Amino acid sequence: MERKIDIISAGLMVYDILVSPVDENLFKVDTTHIDSINYKTGGDALNVALDAAKLGVKVCMGGVVGNDMPGRFLKEEAEKAGVDTSGIVISKENQSSVSVVLCKEDGQRYFAYYGKANNEFDGTGISDDLLADAKLLYIGSMMSLKGMEGEPLYNLFARAKANGTMTAMDTTWPKDGIWMPKLEKALPYCDIFIPSLYEAKELCGTDKPEEIVKFLHSKGVKTAGVKLGKNGVFIEDFYMPAFNCDKVVDTTGAGDAFMGGFLTGITMGKSLYDAALLGSATSNICIREIGAVSSALSMENAEKTISLHLDGTLK
Repeated sequence: MERKIDIISAGLMVYDILVSPVDENLFKVDTTHIDSINYKTGGDALNVALDAAKLGVKVCMGGVVGNDMPGRFLKEEAEKAGVDTSGIVISKENQSSVSVVLCKEDGQRYFAYYGKANNEFDGTGISDDLLADAKLLYIGSMMSLKGMEGEPLYNLFARAKANGTMTAMDTTWPKDGIWMPKLEKALPYCDIFIPSLYEAKELCGTDKPEEIVKFLHSKGVKTAGVKLGKNGVFIEDFYMPAFNCDKVVDTTGAGDAFMGGFLTGITMGKSLYDAALLGSATSNICIREIGAVSSALSMENAEKTISLHLDGTLK
């Protein structure tokens, strides 16, 4: 039976308020004058959903938002991009999750985050019927989803596999410093796991990409890798360098953009290498604009970026 959904992207949804530019003097003076303030969608899961939808695959979003202006904004922006929002639950208790993102001129960013709505997400809103209709389930921002720690993640991934659905996830830094216990039981049910280097080091006890992959395999992960920031990504047994970019505007969402492109490639039947090329192109397009999801992103622009990278003319 043909599956109607390519990717269910579930987990972190955030209303981002981006302030730019700031520097270290921000907390030394009474008032800092800025050049711009932008209101954007954010959160790993929503970023991946929007990126994948812009690349042309069918996406369903799962998560929790408040009954408020930021929640309505997040839902409306997803719908504008063609994302199915039937998996989004409206919280009866909490406001939508919000981040104030302080952006430096060099592209680095710092977050002040309120996340109570996201903490309500526990996977139960993703039905078996929805899983059976999807090629792949992605959970964005494990460690920032209190309701998904331990047994709930295992239960959701086990249900996905029982329905023949591929699984993938990403992580963030946990406030309580607890890592592997939140994930370990679910890892044998995880098809794709490519954490960032600083997260992988805590999870795996090493910062060597080859050893990280070996460790994750030993825990049951089928396809493993590690995102290396400006140095690209290592997946299974190959490195994919980051594409050249002579003017980085904002690195917010760069890792999510890679995952959106990579998972899109996987659901299209591409090889790991070609999926990584698509992910790297998506990330390259992302960092050229303010915000976590580029307005310029499309499959046509991603393919053009790949061609320019491969012939050495990308600037």
